[in-house]
Order: sequence, then structure tokens, then C-alpha cells
Amino acid sequence: MKNRKKEETGLSRRNFLKTSAALGMAATLSGLPGISEAAKGEAKKASTKSRRVPGMVNTVLGPLSPSKLGPTLIHEHFAFAYPGWEADATLGPLNFKEALKINLEVIKKAQKHGIKTIVDATPNDNHRDPLLYKALAEKTGMNIICSTGLYTDHEGSPTYFTTKKKFYGTDLVKFISEIFITEITKGIGNTGVLAGVIKVGTSPKMTPYEEEVHKAAVIAQKATGVPIITHTEGPTGGVEQADFLKKNGVDCTQLMIGHVSNSADIEYHKAILSRGVYIAFDRIGLEPYGKTEDHVRNIAELCKLGYANKILLSHDTVNYWWGRQMQAPEPLLKALANWRIDFISEKVIPALKEKGVTDEQIKQMMEVNPRNLFQGN
Repeated sequence: MKNRKKEETGLSRRNFLKTSAALGMAATLSGLPGISEAAKGEAKKASTKSRRVPGMVNTVLGPLSPSKLGPTLIHEHFAFAYPGWEADATLGPLNFKEALKINLEVIKKAQKHGIKTIVDATPNDNHRDPLLYKALAEKTGMNIICSTGLYTDHEGSPTYFTTKKKFYGTDLVKFISEIFITEITKGIGNTGVLAGVIKVGTSPKMTPYEEEVHKAAVIAQKATGVPIITHTEGPTGGVEQADFLKKNGVDCTQLMIGHVSNSADIEYHKAILSRGVYIAFDRIGLEPYGKTEDHVRNIAELCKLGYANKILLSHDTVNYWWGRQMQAPEPLLKALANWRIDFISEKVIPALKEKGVTDEQIKQMMEVNPRNLFQGN
């Protein structure tokens, strides 16, 4: 904490830079295509009195230079729940202490293999818990980055937003972008935590609601300078998502299309990469969504083709489920045997080396690319 405080206070004219940079980024939105003037104006409004330090990464304990991120897992979940879990709170109440205990052990395993930063990719509507992440970071020294974002139409909580549009005529792009920008620049509720990344997701085919969420994400990215990471579904979802975000003015140097490992088709991976964005093999070990041998083969081949500078790796682990605890059936347990925070470090990196991937390329995917994603263009 002492080093981080020194790093933060060492910025000259910090308050001036925070205000002027935030307003300057908001002003750039005037040229964005496909987004209403009202929504663009929301960025300027929400950017005032920003606590965000330009050029730094928002971690749950404060600003951090991208150069200090180190080896990074770009898409994990310390704790997660699908919308509706609150209805079961009588029998499955929140157990913060249990979630904390389990994740302290998870982080120790990651640190054993040199992981310095973990991005928790839990959207707002999946019971994201900034205070849990803050407690974990304080107790372990792990750099933890919290998301702001919304999940998919069919597995998230769109009804809250869509009824506002239906009954009140609310401009959802403006409404949602205000949430994202505020959480990045001013903080999440009264937690004191600033979100450091935007997380959005699409169904197998992007829905109108998801389109509005993605437009809001672009506005927030332009206003704040934080990256967008995504959840995708379906065999072609990543291409559609990348094209839609590009059409709406996204900064491709700060866009990572997630879950490309859902597909074993390397041509699909190359199609997304041709859009100039990052891709993430971020469900490694989650066997129902792809075999490890397929991931290793495709990552190694993409590295041979010169794409190591555009690939990131992670597991998409859920280390604690909020709500009533359930015992998974034996077939599911078997399928999830490798779904753990240290699987890439213990098994996948050695397998990649056997396929000819160099230490330099592994460092590129695990350390350099996350740094560049947060730095942007």
C-alpha cells in the first residue's frame, strides 16, 4: 500500500489532469456513430469530479500503473450468481465469510505460480461484490480489478431496464452509460471502489437490449479510457459482437472479445482477429465449453501465425456461488475437474511449450497483452 500511495501522489498536477482529461475524453464522443446526442452528453455530465487517474488502472485498492500489472488472469469470478438468487435468500443467504475464506485459498494458488493481477469479470446483475474483492486484495496483495457491466438478455436482468424504456420512454443507452461512467470515475455505491473494466455480453444472436448495452459500453470506454471485455455465445458470436462495437466507434486497442474458446474452429478465431481486436481463450479447463487439447493446438498455431500479441488466457472460474449451495452430480464434477485457478500455469503453459510456443510468447499473452489492453492506443 505504501508503494501504491507514493505512485499515486507522485503524479504532478493530478487534480488538474483528472478533470481536464475526463472532460477531454467526453468531448471526443461527438464523432461517435450510431449513438444519440443525449447519450453523448451523458458522458460529459458523468465525467465531472472524477476520481479516476488518467493512464492508470483502477484496482479495488486504488490506481496502479499498467506496467505493474504483471502476469494477469483476465477473466475470472471470485463469486457469482444468476439473477433470481435473491428469491432463495431465506434458504441460501449471503455468506461473505465463506466466500472470503474460499477465495483466499484460490488466490494463494494463483500467487504460487506468479500471478499478480486478477480481473473479476462479474457484471452488476450477477451479484458483483466490490467489498469482497477489496478484502481479498488487502489480505493477499493481489491486484484485483472490478468490472462494471451488464450480462446477456437471457441470463442477465434486462427487465429492470427494458420496463423503464417501455413505460417511461427512457433512453437506455444514456441511462446505462451513466451507470458505467459513474462506477468507473466516482465509485460503486458507497464502497469506495472504482470499476476498472467494462464487461458486456451477447446471446447467440445479439438482441436489441444487448445492442443498447454495447452502445453504452462504447460511450463509457471513450469517456473513461478503460477497456471492454466481453462474453460471447454461439459459433459466430464474437464476429458479430466485434463488428457491432466497431460500427459504434469502439477503440479496438481496448477491446477483448471473450470466450473464443467456445469454438475449436481456428478460422473463427482468425476472423475475429482480422477486426484488429484482442481475443481471449478464457474458459480453459471448462471442458463443457471446449477441450483443452483443442485450445492448446489453436493457441500454438495462432502463435506461429504471429498472433501472440493479440491473445489473452484465463479460466472463467466461479470460485463461490452465492445462494443455496448445491452438490454437483458426478458427471459434471468430472467435466469440471480442470476448472481451477492454476490450471493454465500447471498444465496448459507446459503443453504450449511442447507445441513450440516460446517463453517470450507466453509472457506476451499473460503479461504484455493485458498491460497493453489497459494502456490502449
